[in-house]
Amino acid sequence: MTEQEADLWDRASFGKQVEAFWDSQVGNYLHARIKLCYSDAIAELKSVDPTDMRAVMKAQNKVALAEQINTWVSEAILDGLKSLDLLEGEGDAE
Repeated sequence: MTEQEADLWDRASFGKQVEAFWDSQVGNYLHARIKLCYSDAIAELKSVDPTDMRAVMKAQNKVALAEQINTWVSEAILDGLKSLDLLEGEGDAE
């Protein structure tokens, strides 16, 4: 196994672990909490005084954090799937 193949296997394995975690009870709990934080932050952003820059920035940061967590999880899962596809493609070529 080449170093590149080993890296792909590691990334594929990690992606599967993240996916399994996200589908677990703990992952479902965290996902629900993230959605709630996102909704609360959007509501806060809609109701905050637009001239209060600190309040606007605080609400924007809450929205961005919730979005970022989902992005990290999605990226890890997608990277794993892409790595697995690459490995399966190499197996077909042999």
